[in-house]
Amino acid sequence: GTWEGSDGGVPILAAVGPLQLEVVSSRLSSEYSVEVQYEMMPQTQARWAMAGWEEVDAVLSERKLLNVKTLEDVYGRPVLLFTSGWTLDNAVAEVGERLQLRPYALAPDVQERRRKK
Repeated sequence: GTWEGSDGGVPILAAVGPLQLEVVSSRLSSEYSVEVQYEMMPQTQARWAMAGWEEVDAVLSERKLLNVKTLEDVYGRPVLLFTSGWTLDNAVAEVGERLQLRPYALAPDVQERRRKK
């Protein structure tokens, strides 16, 4: 996903642990001669809102999602970041079905191939 700051979109990389970040950093350095600098974010949980941006915007305007950061993945889909399991659980209980919250989202071409099977 990306976060829109004053400099435009900033890539966000999610990892299960520090080792995954070290592997990415090492590969970028050795394969592309790119130096990487990571900055930790306070969010620890992510969910894709498969219902789309219109529903996310409606829920946000109704103030049913508090302390949640919204991002866009590379396919333009909304991703919600939560600071704790509690904020995630609260969102799932309040608007989970409406937003069709999912812990992951397949690439559109993979999703389409799976539908055809």
